[in-house]
Amino acid sequence: MVTPGRISLNGADWQCKGYYGEDWRWRDAHCPATRDTRHWLPASVPGSVHHDLWQAGEIPNPYFERNSLLLEWVPARTWLYRKAFTVDPALQGARIRLVFAGVDYEAEFFLNGESLGTHSGMFTPAVFEVGDRLHYDAENTLAVVIEPAPLEQPQVGRTNRVRTHKSRMTYWWDFCPRMIHLGIWDDVYLEVSGPARIEDVFVRPQLAPDLQQADVSVSITLDSRQHRSVEVETTLRLDGAAIAKARTRHALAPGQACLNVCLPVAQPRLWWPNGHGEQPLYEAEVRLIDAETGLLSDSRTTRFGIRQVRLIPNEGAEATARPYTLVVNGRRIYIKGWNWVPLDVLYGVPRPEKLAHLLGLARQAHVNLLRVWGGGLIETEAFYNRCDELGIMVWQEFIQSSSGIDNTPPDSPEFITRMVHEAEQIIPRRRNHPALILWCGGNELTLGPEQPADDDQPILAALKATVARLDPDRLWLPTSPSGRLFSYSLANSERDPQGLHDVHGPWEYQGVEGQCTLYNRGASLLHSEFGVEGLTNLRTLQATIAPEHRWPVTLDSPVWHHLGAWWIHQPTWQAVFGEIGDLETLVRATQLMQAEGLRYALEADRRRKYRNSGTLPWQFNEPYPMAACTSAVDYYGRPKPAYYAVARAYAPLQLSARFPTLAWAGREDFEAEVWLHNSLETPVSDTQLTVRLIELDGSVRAEWGEIISAPADAATPLLNVACPLDRLDSPIFFLDLTLSDPAGEIAAASRYVFTRAANLAPLLDAPLTTLDVHQEVQGNAWTLTLTNTGPQTALYIWLEDGRAVPATGWAVFTANHFCLFPGESRQVKVGWAGVPALERCVEISALNVGRLAVASTT
Repeated sequence: MVTPGRISLNGADWQCKGYYGEDWRWRDAHCPATRDTRHWLPASVPGSVHHDLWQAGEIPNPYFERNSLLLEWVPARTWLYRKAFTVDPALQGARIRLVFAGVDYEAEFFLNGESLGTHSGMFTPAVFEVGDRLHYDAENTLAVVIEPAPLEQPQVGRTNRVRTHKSRMTYWWDFCPRMIHLGIWDDVYLEVSGPARIEDVFVRPQLAPDLQQADVSVSITLDSRQHRSVEVETTLRLDGAAIAKARTRHALAPGQACLNVCLPVAQPRLWWPNGHGEQPLYEAEVRLIDAETGLLSDSRTTRFGIRQVRLIPNEGAEATARPYTLVVNGRRIYIKGWNWVPLDVLYGVPRPEKLAHLLGLARQAHVNLLRVWGGGLIETEAFYNRCDELGIMVWQEFIQSSSGIDNTPPDSPEFITRMVHEAEQIIPRRRNHPALILWCGGNELTLGPEQPADDDQPILAALKATVARLDPDRLWLPTSPSGRLFSYSLANSERDPQGLHDVHGPWEYQGVEGQCTLYNRGASLLHSEFGVEGLTNLRTLQATIAPEHRWPVTLDSPVWHHLGAWWIHQPTWQAVFGEIGDLETLVRATQLMQAEGLRYALEADRRRKYRNSGTLPWQFNEPYPMAACTSAVDYYGRPKPAYYAVARAYAPLQLSARFPTLAWAGREDFEAEVWLHNSLETPVSDTQLTVRLIELDGSVRAEWGEIISAPADAATPLLNVACPLDRLDSPIFFLDLTLSDPAGEIAAASRYVFTRAANLAPLLDAPLTTLDVHQEVQGNAWTLTLTNTGPQTALYIWLEDGRAVPATGWAVFTANHFCLFPGESRQVKVGWAGVPALERCVEISALNVGRLAVASTT
């Protein structure tokens, strides 16, 4: 009796070796009895060629300084991977397929020296029937010959010259050095079944208008080698309990057959985005039973969620604008998004702990949607599974992107045929995931300056039709941004504010006044990509750059140029902070600029809810330890201050202020508008709003109070405040906002830091203060109580994992990068994930507080 299932061929028991051209063929290196026995290296699958070479000591650390330049020979070689394995003799006579879920990019496959065929394309599987080619009484040899990487366009090039559907990021991008990826980057396995097998299961729930019932359509594709009578048993489960079941009988002819079963589910538990409800996941199990023998021929289980997603027009949008406002299960959802790039430049190496950590950070930051950028990956099954569980919606782009000089996608029939063929395989592999809500044709595809491409482009029309045919309930956008203007800029805001539909940019800080001016004039319907630059965390710099190359930070340094050429903006930094004389201060300053710049942008967009339907900053993570870029979390999974600023801006109940500048020199009065952002489904009633202007020493110079109410799911202006600046003595002052419920509990709070100077230089020269830290330990969680025991406000307190990188596991903080007035205390909870107890250490500092260390007590 054959038990259907998978036999994994993954593991660290592979070998690899590089060749010039077809030298491997002369040496019979793909054959079991090859005499080519020298210089084979240990290898892992899934994996990446560069990583295997690094682990074998053949290349230097790819993540250090300019070492990537020493590795550019790797993708020019042919690489042969091989593995020996045995098969249980009891499987002889079963139907067995060999599946390579993803090989990057073009390869020929051999089993026991015999060619099985070739395959091109990293996002589609290579599948071979091997039941009659396997040895059941001897060892099998599997060999994969990976061709040199295809020539493709880096970030600056011409999109119309692209000929492959391959991740372009590794050909060089502003946040990733050139390290062109090759390798067996997804699972390899044997798929065992009886004569008939299940090719695909597509679960398509359809909710009734009142959401009280769902009709779950299960479309099943079968493949049989012979005429066969079968029974198909379909079961829906929730939390392990069967809730619906059907059993049907069918006569199969050789080839494929498509069946459909529709099962009703009463009172379905709905899948909701993060922050709006739970994420119940159902299971659909399909069992294929041979009617003649009664034996199980094959089975397939897939998870799904029951939810309904659509787009409606934005409030006040012109009639020609696309709808961008998400409605999930009948409820409008403001997009609190982020842009996601591959976990690693060597994306073939599985990093399940890092993936779980990063997606956990996104959930903690109130993120409900990630845009999977079109220069990276069709993301992995592991990514989608975790997003399903966390309620993080996914906007998945096909791998097409701008190239700077020309951004128009190719229109050749051959390329369109390739893309459609790949889409026909990609879509079925992802469409059961409830997290997936939208397919997009690619990143920043344009027809000309300020003119995003649309569905009239042949390749985008073809992809749209393919999505409509294979995944008809998913949303579609031709590209991002999707028109009618490309850029978010002051010029476009003034010339054509109604034309700012879905827009991109800017990616650089606009200045202490310019950042406020730009976003105060916001008119976009959706802001799907924008950012602010900053240096990475100090420990990451220390791990990436040798001491002699860390200072000065200048594009004249080959190392800094290699690791941040697009993002080293010394004139901007000097204008904002003045001269800075050391690396640690420069890190703090640029990260403060990045955090406050992103915060203001997000809050300004949120103040226009639902005229604006969402924001997606660029970028959440990074695939390489860049010295400077726009990421909010560094390569090692450690957040920068920008992460916490965005998390606060995305809070369900959040106070914000609208003002013209952070630096008030030359102005007579301080002026601000106070707003409340409410993402909850309940209104705010009879709450106390308190607004204070506070000096650096904690003195209150002005105070306003009001009992307020505000509607649910809305942005509401609450109060305008003004105060003569000559009332203030300190060059640094604060706007402190709190909202207290009738019981006196703080429901929301925000704090802004300003200077009376022309820039933010006073922040770097503030008088010192002191902190006291009290530690409580409960298993893997700490509670740190921080108290300002000094005479001045502690400016931007920063807590960080005290270990050098790379390190095992992470410290996760519930709050960070905040200010404490004299005598004020705040609790921060620290969760330790995968960190040995004796290694746990937190370092605490601020702009005007020296470093403190809190270590494990056990």
